[in-house]
Parts: sequence; structure tokens; C-alpha cells
Amino acid sequence: MKYAELSMKFRKFFELPSSPVAVRIINDASEKKTSSQPMRFCEMVRRSAFYGENFVFSVEELTCTSAELALGFTEPSYGEVYPRIKPANTKLVSVSSLEKTEKKPDVVIIIGNPRKIMRVSTILSQLHEKQPVEVKFKGEFAVCGECTAIPFMEKKVNLSLLCNGARMFSGYRDDEVVMGFPLDDFVRIAESTEEKEITSALCGCIMDDIPAGAVSAIEKIGFGKGTDQFFGRFGSEIVRLYTPKEKDGKITSLTLHVPIKFKDSETASSANEKAKEMLEKPLLHRLRDNWVDIALPLDLGETLNRASMRGQKFETLVKSGIDTILKETGKVKRKAA
Repeated sequence: MKYAELSMKFRKFFELPSSPVAVRIINDASEKKTSSQPMRFCEMVRRSAFYGENFVFSVEELTCTSAELALGFTEPSYGEVYPRIKPANTKLVSVSSLEKTEKKPDVVIIIGNPRKIMRVSTILSQLHEKQPVEVKFKGEFAVCGECTAIPFMEKKVNLSLLCNGARMFSGYRDDEVVMGFPLDDFVRIAESTEEKEITSALCGCIMDDIPAGAVSAIEKIGFGKGTDQFFGRFGSEIVRLYTPKEKDGKITSLTLHVPIKFKDSETASSANEKAKEMLEKPLLHRLRDNWVDIALPLDLGETLNRASMRGQKFETLVKSGIDTILKETGKVKRKAA
């Protein structure tokens, strides 16, 4: 896998000022230490992100006892400590810019401001069936525990608002927060950035932002109202309807979405390749685990509020879109059978 390419895709899409950082937990002494200067782990992460520095270090190079525990170098003497890597078998830890690493990282860490992390969280939620991103933080064991130990041990993305040590001694700015990823989640997000068009199309807004008249017009067609999307059964398929916002906050399009579930990811991948051959724009598609998402954006030509007031014209537009997406979904299913 070309980690430099993944890193650049991720940085470009989310407009990050620094490189994602690759962290490896090493349980033997098979590699040489490259770091002799005592330092905090969180400082190494920041220097790798912004200056491309690489570190391979042991417990002897750490100046923070919290990181010794969190990274699995030592066992706690009194009671349990959370979060930490356990059992404490760590001999070395490697910290490097993802753009320069050739070895598979265990965890990838990014540094960004709240707005950029918000965008990452939005796409992460979409990749996990629109489930909320649940995080654990307490202002302690920040980069070492919350953004390294938790992703490593629990295989979940986690966010940290950092701790006093990171901000006072390691140069983190007041507007910076940190996020840690198991490698698989980072790869999925980085690869999904190639599908910016469908990702944007399937980003709904909360129902409170939609005028009541528009909600009524959509419900009249046969959709029910969810948290950030509408959904309805048409024939044998559940069709979702999203109301993506533009940068200025206006809603001038709708997106119809049908997710197709396959028995495994290999079958889904094959079906996605067939969809690539069959579907023509404005239809969109993407692979997601053992699912293939089919989407059809509907350009309203005006705001949703105005379009929904046009009665039969609005209804005809949406129903025609439903007929189209159901027809194309059927083709993909038949080809994959």
C-alpha cells in the first residue's frame, strides 16, 4: 500500500496543514532506535506532522510517565490506568510522517482545527452507516492514550481535546485538536475522498433546517422523516432522500439513494465494477464494505422551499427520479447475480 499517496489524498481533501502521523507499536528489539534526545511522545507526533521528523524510541527516551503507561512500556504500580496498551509488552515505538513511512502503521494520528475534524467526522459517520462518532476524552493521557492506546486496543477512532502537557510543553496551539485512527478506518476515509461527489450528495441536513412546507411535500410523495434524511418503500426497495446543503446554506438539490447489500465484500466489489460500466451520470455509485450505494442527484433549479410549492411539478420530478434509480438498481442487481 502506498501510504504517501493515501496521506496526500487525505491532506488535500481535508485541507490539513500537516501530514498524518504513522505510529507503530513494536514488541521486540528488531529495529534500531533513532532517537536519543529525551522528549514527550506528543511532541514527537507534532514534529513528525509538521516537520517530517521520524523517531524510533524506547522508554528511556520518554520524559512523560503518562506516555510510559499509555504506550504499554510499563504496568501501573497502583490500580488500573485507562487508557493504555496492555499487556505492557512494548519495547519500541515508531513515530513518523505517513508520507514517508514504508511500514504498516498500527495507528494514524492527525492534527487539525475543530472545523477540519468536523468534516472528517461527517465522512466517518457516513462510512459507518450514519452512526454517530463516539469518543472518549478527559484531558489526560491525550495523544498517547486517547489517540494512540484507544485506537490500538479498541479498534475505534477517537478524538482528544489534548491535555495541559501537550499544550504547555509540546507546542500544540489553542485551536488544535487531535484524532487517532486504526489504520483500516483511515484507509477507508482516504479512499472515499475519491468519491467526493457522492459523499457530498449523501450528506443530509437535520430536519429542523427544512421548511415545514417542503417536509409536507416530500412526505406526500411517500417518504417518512428521519433524523437527517427521508425514507420510503417503493416497490421492493427502501429509497432514502437526502437534502444536501450548499456552502451558503441553501438547499437546491435532492439526492435519492438506494443501498444494495451483497453477501460479502468481494461480491460487492464485483457489482461496483459492473455499476461503473453501466451507470451514466448523473447517477453515482460507490463501494462500502459489502454494500454498493447507488445515488441520483436531482437538481431543483431553485431552493427547496420554492420548488416544493410547485405541487405536481415537484412531485413529478421526484417520482421520475425514483423510477430511474429503481430501474438502474435493478440492472446492477441482475448483472451481479
